[in-house]
Amino acid sequence: MPLRCQTPVEVSRNGLRAVIASIILFAFLGFTVCNLGAEPARGRPRPEAAFPAKVTLAGVNYTDAKAAFSRLGYKAVWDAKTQQLNVGTAAGPLVFRVDSREADVLGLRTFLGEPAVLYRTALYLATVDLERLVLPILRPDRNTPRPLRVIMIDAGHGGNDSGTLSADEKLQEKTFTLDVARRFQRLLAGGDWRVVMTRTDDRYIALPERAEMANAAKADLFISIHFNAVPNGSAVRGTETYVLTPRFQRSTSSAKTSAEDKVNQPGNRHDAWSAVLGYHMHRQLLAKLKTEDRGLKRARFAVLRLVDCPGVLVEAGYLSNPGEAKRIADADYRGDIAEALASAVNGYAASLATATRATSK
Repeated sequence: MPLRCQTPVEVSRNGLRAVIASIILFAFLGFTVCNLGAEPARGRPRPEAAFPAKVTLAGVNYTDAKAAFSRLGYKAVWDAKTQQLNVGTAAGPLVFRVDSREADVLGLRTFLGEPAVLYRTALYLATVDLERLVLPILRPDRNTPRPLRVIMIDAGHGGNDSGTLSADEKLQEKTFTLDVARRFQRLLAGGDWRVVMTRTDDRYIALPERAEMANAAKADLFISIHFNAVPNGSAVRGTETYVLTPRFQRSTSSAKTSAEDKVNQPGNRHDAWSAVLGYHMHRQLLAKLKTEDRGLKRARFAVLRLVDCPGVLVEAGYLSNPGEAKRIADADYRGDIAEALASAVNGYAASLATATRATSK
C-alpha cells in the first residue's frame, strides 16, 4: 500500500500534542525533584508571622506580646521551659509569665488586669494592659504630652476618720499622712508648679469632695498619701502603689469581673499618664525606703475615679507591722517618704518633657 502523506493540518495537530506531552512531563519531573527530601508541612515550625497580631479569648482582646515589643525594637525571647517571655530594654527587663497577672516591669512588681495567656505557642497580653500600662511606662514618648502646672497633695483621712491604727492602737494613720503631706509640699515649693492640699489640719473631708477640690483647682496631678494595715497581720509589710483600674478590667484585688468594670470613670481619660506617675512613685519609694515590693496595683478608689487628671494613691507602709510602725513614727523616716514622693514628681516631669520633645520633632 502506498504511503499516505499527512496533510498540513494533521502535522500541526500531532506537533501540538507532542508539545503538550513534553510540558506535562517536565512539570512532573520538576515537581518531583523539588520535593525530594522535603519535610512534611505538618512537621515544620510555624513562622512568627503565622500568629495573629490580635485575638479575642473569653471576651478579652489580646495582643501578641513578642511581636509588639519586636516592632518597637526590643529583643523579646520566649522561654518554653519557664513559660515566660523575657524582654530586654535599656531601662531594664520585662518578664511576663503564662497564666499570671503578676509581671516584672523594669524591675518593679507590677499587676496586670488579666493574666498573660499562651495561644498557639505564643504569649499574649491583654491589649488594655499593653496599651494602658506597660507601653506608657516603657515609652512615655508615645504618650500625648500634657501640662504640669498644679499638683494636689491629699493627706488621707482626718477628723473623726483616723484611718488605720498600729497594733497597739497608739499610732493613727491620719497623723502621719498629714505630716508627710506637709513635708512633701515644702519640697515641691519653688518648682515650676503650684502646690495645693486637700487638708492642712486635722479635719474630715469626704472622698468625693477631695476629688472635687482637685478638679476645681484644675490639678494636673493628684497624689494621695496613706499607710496600710491588716487585722492580725503583724507579719505583713511593704509598700503598695495604686493607679486607677482601666475600663473593662478587674482591679488587682478582684478575682472576678463585675458590672463596675464596664463603667468609664473620669480618671480613665488619663490612664497612660497615671501609669507613668505610678511607676515613678513606686520606684522612688522602694529605692528610698528599702521596703518590700508589694506591687504597682490598680483599684477604683473614689479619689482616683473622680479626679480629672493623672492620679496615684500610695500606701507607704503597714502600721499593723510593729517594725514598720516604729519606722513610720520616726520623723526622719517620714522625711524620707516625702523625699521619695518629690523625686517621683521630678521623674514624672522628666517623662513629660521626653514626650514633649518627641512630638516637636
